[in-house]
Amino acid sequence: MELREYQEFAIENVKQEFAKGNKKVLLVAPTGSGKTVIASRMIEKAEQKYKSSLFVAHRRELVKQCSAKLHQFGINAGVIMAGITGVWHYNTQIASIQTFISRKDDNDFKKPKADLLIIDEAHRSTSKSFRKLLAEYPDAYVVGLTATPLRNDSSGLGDIYDTLVEVSDIKTLTSQGFLVPCKVFAPTIPDLKGVATVRGDYDARELDKRMNQVKLVGDLVEHWIQFALDRPTVVFASSIAHSKYICKIFNQNGIPSGHIDSEMPDIERERQLKMMQEDKIKVLCNCQILTEGWDMPKISCVVLARPTRSMGLYLQMVGRSLRPFTNKKDTMIIDHSGAVYENGFPDEKREWKLEYSKEDKKKLKEPKEIIKQPFTCIKCDFVYKPTKENPECPNCSFVPTKKEVQLLIKQGRLQEVKKPKENIKTEDKKSFYAQLLFIARQKGYKEGWASHTFREKYKHFPHSKMVLPTPPTPEVFNFLKHLQIKKAKGIRL
Repeated sequence: MELREYQEFAIENVKQEFAKGNKKVLLVAPTGSGKTVIASRMIEKAEQKYKSSLFVAHRRELVKQCSAKLHQFGINAGVIMAGITGVWHYNTQIASIQTFISRKDDNDFKKPKADLLIIDEAHRSTSKSFRKLLAEYPDAYVVGLTATPLRNDSSGLGDIYDTLVEVSDIKTLTSQGFLVPCKVFAPTIPDLKGVATVRGDYDARELDKRMNQVKLVGDLVEHWIQFALDRPTVVFASSIAHSKYICKIFNQNGIPSGHIDSEMPDIERERQLKMMQEDKIKVLCNCQILTEGWDMPKISCVVLARPTRSMGLYLQMVGRSLRPFTNKKDTMIIDHSGAVYENGFPDEKREWKLEYSKEDKKKLKEPKEIIKQPFTCIKCDFVYKPTKENPECPNCSFVPTKKEVQLLIKQGRLQEVKKPKENIKTEDKKSFYAQLLFIARQKGYKEGWASHTFREKYKHFPHSKMVLPTPPTPEVFNFLKHLQIKKAKGIRL
């Protein structure tokens, strides 16, 4: 398999670090950049030198993903995982960390050799399980793979790894065409005042009480219809109950949806994922199950219904939709959690370190300067960064006043700012009504249909009906499509 230039560059950098005597290397690469491909090439090179390799992950899906990738490289590997009979004589083994730790003290367990030890999702390396694993292989060369080298409390991984190698970043890979551009919409931000913080993130129980509410879920479905209709979507919820409820409301509104969680049987999880892959469902809801290692490039929308103060978790969630796919021009993030205001844009340049000082951690949590803050357009809800030279919204060209910018960028207070009435030109209203008349005559509707549809958009009947029918634009058809869904089904709660 031919690797991309930055992937080959990463492998060469790791080799150089090994040569310097740094035996534990943390390899940082964005979600979607092909970390498993890089690992597979490293294992291939080890096989060529008759060296043994052990790849370890914390989820079954990641173990299976690595096994499939190694197969593409022509490498035979044994699998150490519950329910699977391993093949011990292969030089390369892939293990579930849970199975490895549970079996390591069993006399019948044949601990695999490992000249090269690769740890997937290496931001978990500080857990007891992975520390025990590392203690079993004190002489091995270790490579940790992660997109987010941060613990939830914003600490680094310097007590595990000797050095850090950064492969590339989201912005660079997007400009090179290896990832797709990302659009962020933030229609609502929840009130999280008073929610406690535990180990660097919001308390799970308190968060669920704030997020699992009828109106918030209704808003979520309504805005998905408005912004992302027909986009394959993954929703990140604050709890299993919250995920199930969101799935239920989507289905009640005629949008085929599924749900997966860590408590359901593997066969049911596989069935839901297969339905998503085969377009039998349009939206897949989950809680903390698809944040790492899940690869379905067709996903072109992520709905954040789970607020987080964890930079790592935020980037893992949005990263699920960054991979390119046939006819996929971009991906959309619909942020109902305030995460973009908490953690910044996905493609912002971040300086990763193995060690973070108190000052570093403070900077990670400090609000940014007003001009650098994300700003939600008060006309179309698109999130962008206004500058003095280019203050207009890149999505709809609306230019906010200075007062509007200062009000709207206050973190966590967007929901308190009412949108001002739009100053719509009379000519625009006449044009819209003229297009509705054209459709009415084509479909054989009465002219009253055009007047009532006009009222749905502008909250009043047309003042002047002296217009000539005009062929409709795509924007008018999109409005009618959304209106049809709302009227036929409503947002049933």
